Amino acid sequence: MRGSLLALGLAVLVGGAGLLPATLGEDEPRAADPSPPATSPAPTPDSGPAAGPVAAWLDAALPEATDVTASAAVRGELADAGVPADRLLPAEGGVPVGALLAVVGTAPEGSRVVAAFDRTGDGSRLLVVDPAPGEPTAGELARRQSLARALLANPTTRADGAAGAVLRDAAVDERLLSLLAAVTASDGVGIAAFPPLPGEEGTALLARRVLVDAVGDAPVPGDPAATDRLLTWLAAQLPPFAPDDVEVTGAGVLVSFRYVSAPGATVSAATG
Repeated sequence: MRGSLLALGLAVLVGGAGLLPATLGEDEPRAADPSPPATSPAPTPDSGPAAGPVAAWLDAALPEATDVTASAAVRGELADAGVPADRLLPAEGGVPVGALLAVVGTAPEGSRVVAAFDRTGDGSRLLVVDPAPGEPTAGELARRQSLARALLANPTTRADGAAGAVLRDAAVDERLLSLLAAVTASDGVGIAAFPPLPGEEGTALLARRVLVDAVGDAPVPGDPAATDRLLTWLAAQLPPFAPDDVEVTGAGVLVSFRYVSAPGATVSAATG
């Protein structure tokens, strides 16, 4: 009974969020089911002959419409690291709304560090920062905390160790948290980890990536049918809950969202 009530509570929390029902149980195949999303290896620092860690991070972390501004010297450094010139804007005249800023050394006051990379030579670091980071409203923060508490309290959720600590802190992007809550409300979910992208370790960012290793009692990817149902359901989601990247790995299904400054506001705009 307790599990049923918790699942109902999660369903209520995510029901107005625009998520499609997480009907991941055993069903007869339907011709109208969408195809699973194409999967591709996660970008790595060695993904191309000229692509360094910064270029690989930018490809994996930012929406295509998000540019990076920097001084002339830093733009040159980023271009040498493989960052496409059309993603770089001059910072001398100010940072456009929605763009990030790359600096060497210290983050400007009031900014949010989104990623940090070691530089060769003098031991300094190249930082990519959000110069005007969005903050959740009191209502958005309360909604995120309620989802995280309900997810943890549900006996069908498994999130041990560091993954459980992330949930207890409600330190999860609300787009991803809503997606997990929808799965748990229907079938339960095994959360192996919330792995950050290389370059984001040690930042205060909300988790945007999750490694799911079970749906209900079925391991993924060990159970091909359960894995296919999860992939099909993920592919059917609509923005802002549609993941930006889905990868099937040997350890589970890695689900990722790109960085946005205020994910709570993004959810509010879609559901309000």
